[in-house]
Amino acid sequence: MLRHSTVRPVSRTSAALFGLAIAVAALPLVVPIFRFGGGLSQGDIASRTFEAPRNAQFVSEVLTEAARVEAANAVPNIPLPIDTALRDERVGALQTYLESVERILMTPGLSTNDRVEQMGRLETPNPIGPSARIVLQSLEPTLFVRFKQDAVAALRSLMSQAVGAGDTPEQQVADIQAAVATFLAANPSPTTAEGQAMGSVLRAFVAPNFTVDTEATAAARQAARDGVEPRVRTIAQGQVIVSEGQPIGAQEIEALRATGVITDGIDVYAAAGGAGMAAALGLLLGVYAYLFQAFEAPARRRMAAVGLTFMLTLYAVRIGLPVVQPDTEAHFYAFALPVAVAAMLAASFSGLNFAVVVAVGGGLFSALIGGLAPQIAGSSYVGSLQALELGMTYTVTGLAGAATVHGAARLGRFGFSAVTIAFAAAVVMYGFWLIGTPRANVELAWIGAAAGLHGFISATMAAGLFILLSSLFGITSRLQLLELAQADHPLLRRLQDEAPGTYHHSMLVGALAERAAAQIRADALVARAGAYYHDIGKLIMPGYYIENMHEGEPSPHDSLEPRESARIIRAHVSNGIELAKKHRLPPVVRDFIPQHHGNRLVTYFYRKAAADGARVEPADFAYDGPRPQSREAAIVMLADSCEAVVRARRDEAGTTMEQIIDSVFAERLSEGQLDECDITMRELQAVAASFKATLRAVYHPRVQYPQPTPEEIASLARGETLSPNR
Repeated sequence: MLRHSTVRPVSRTSAALFGLAIAVAALPLVVPIFRFGGGLSQGDIASRTFEAPRNAQFVSEVLTEAARVEAANAVPNIPLPIDTALRDERVGALQTYLESVERILMTPGLSTNDRVEQMGRLETPNPIGPSARIVLQSLEPTLFVRFKQDAVAALRSLMSQAVGAGDTPEQQVADIQAAVATFLAANPSPTTAEGQAMGSVLRAFVAPNFTVDTEATAAARQAARDGVEPRVRTIAQGQVIVSEGQPIGAQEIEALRATGVITDGIDVYAAAGGAGMAAALGLLLGVYAYLFQAFEAPARRRMAAVGLTFMLTLYAVRIGLPVVQPDTEAHFYAFALPVAVAAMLAASFSGLNFAVVVAVGGGLFSALIGGLAPQIAGSSYVGSLQALELGMTYTVTGLAGAATVHGAARLGRFGFSAVTIAFAAAVVMYGFWLIGTPRANVELAWIGAAAGLHGFISATMAAGLFILLSSLFGITSRLQLLELAQADHPLLRRLQDEAPGTYHHSMLVGALAERAAAQIRADALVARAGAYYHDIGKLIMPGYYIENMHEGEPSPHDSLEPRESARIIRAHVSNGIELAKKHRLPPVVRDFIPQHHGNRLVTYFYRKAAADGARVEPADFAYDGPRPQSREAAIVMLADSCEAVVRARRDEAGTTMEQIIDSVFAERLSEGQLDECDITMRELQAVAASFKATLRAVYHPRVQYPQPTPEEIASLARGETLSPNR
């Protein structure tokens, strides 16, 4: 009785890890854990006009802070108490100067110029100009005494208050000049000339005595800040917050947040919903992969390739949608994003059914990303149908791409998929264009462009990623299998030159296996490639195998012990594995080499040794195995045996080809060689029927021609040929 293998390519652990990885990677796409850009920041230039989607009344922190800063800046610096010592020192210096001037004025015999010149040589904190000195020398003694008294009183008054405020010398000089001007305006001199001279003298002797009381000033300014009432701002729905092309300031950012255009923080309920969606996506893909065994061996590497592509596609959507949304000008850029890539790669590395799940899940989740993307100003959909349109377009293009590239044996199929994807996208988008209002004819051109870009970019990226990931993860693609099945492969060329009998046997086994595999919906290409290379180990000693011996030529086994002959025959398996590794044949092809014999005996030499009467150990004549692990390997084992036995026994009287094939199948079943693969009895019957039809065509009866006539013989002897005209 045939039993099925309990080993499943996708284990529960692998499926659970696959689903968990998808869920964890999808979580940041719908929960605002990380920021992906696409939002608005202060200093940006508005790419469009932003209007308030709802009414809002809020305390404007920006305006309130500006008012507080203005109030604080209006409070002047508060000085420390006046330094009286500095005041008295400058007043004393002024008195000394004016007394010296008085002595010069009272000196007889001096001209005006001499007096002015001697005054200029007197020491002062700051220089006094010649015009002021001329005025001083022109004063009569009584007037000068009065001037001296007024100047001393003025300096004492000025320096009894804080003057010279400022952080730099220039600011201090300006403050002193302003204080002197204010004093003179309040206390005018008898004449304009005396007033100008008084100003020059005071400016020369006034010293800055302003020192800020930092604590008192800070307290006064804080009190001013605290006294400012919060500024409340009201924005009406539809009010323009910032116009297209204008810089976005702090007030605009605040208004965008208050009206809900920009969102910050995490909404607990929205986060829980997004997490649930991510978990559902991971659960769907993980459970489906396990229950329906969506991946062939090596399953984990195939799952890794599909999972990586799927998540990279979703992340590309998450980054790209904020850039192209909202589509207020109906350019349909969002529909050009190559979401179909995920389903196309899933169809290339897994079953078509799983690719359908990826297309549907990826399309709907992409639309969900666009609706839940946080902090993206203006990324919401335009119109109530756009989310549905985007989700349906992504889903349909994924389905179209998966259907066209599944089982692709040539890169040209990816080119065909580009056309199919573009057509599918255009059909959905045109349908929604007809439903939606308002509509414009120019939008049809944009729809066509977006659909074409979706198809072209998806197909190009899928083809490139397919080749890259196949190499990166060590996954054998159908393109590689096709390359291996070409007759110009170095190993097959060697087999044809060095072991022609084995080569033709392998080609025939490949034809048998390919047709039979197609009958039971196994992988015909894998079966054909495996059959071509199952006997490459015979290249090491080709002359020891019957198919490579010439008729009538003595066999090299005639001089060998049966055990030694069996060892040589069995060695073609280990030699084949070494050659396969050397030429980097993929594991899916390499596995056919040990499995096509399973753990069977080298029957001919085993029976020959037993016939000699010696004690025979079956282990010395048995292949190492393993038994066939797949339907394709089982088919190649049966095809290998049937072709060899039919070739050897087809001329036996009383035995039909059908009987020979049935006996081979019965023998392999009785030996248990098919117990570890999942081929069924119904499938074995179909395989046997296929073998019979193919071998009947190969070994069909030939017409037996009669002997040449005497006339033919005579013509040939004369070097002539019979002619109908003779």
